Amino acid sequence: MLERKSMFKAISTAITALFATCLIATSAYAHPTLKWASPPVDGTATAAPTEIRLSFSEAVILKFSSVELLDQGGMKVATGKIATDAKDEKQLIVPLQAPLKAGKYTVKWTIVSADTHRVNGTYSFKVTL
Repeated sequence: MLERKSMFKAISTAITALFATCLIATSAYAHPTLKWASPPVDGTATAAPTEIRLSFSEAVILKFSSVELLDQGGMKVATGKIATDAKDEKQLIVPLQAPLKAGKYTVKWTIVSADTHRVNGTYSFKVTL
């Protein structure tokens, strides 16, 4: 009986160690994710935004990153040159050439993070004035 308990304990310990190793490996190879945005993801701006801000979980390599803004008809909205925030390289700033009119907008982004992972995504928001 003692041998069986001892074997069970050894197997349990091995499974726990394997599980912990998998968790550590997964987080080490994780891709960057969009943490927050302004205007907010699926949110509503009640004043006309003059810029779009995207904040990611990792620093962004600006020269390999892009952001596109589309209106509700799917037409590109003019934007200025994207930049990273001088105080936070995880944030992309997209200046708008004109304040946005009321309507629904879609942001399409592609970034390359400091660890060279390329990811992309989209989100929508509404502007109500």
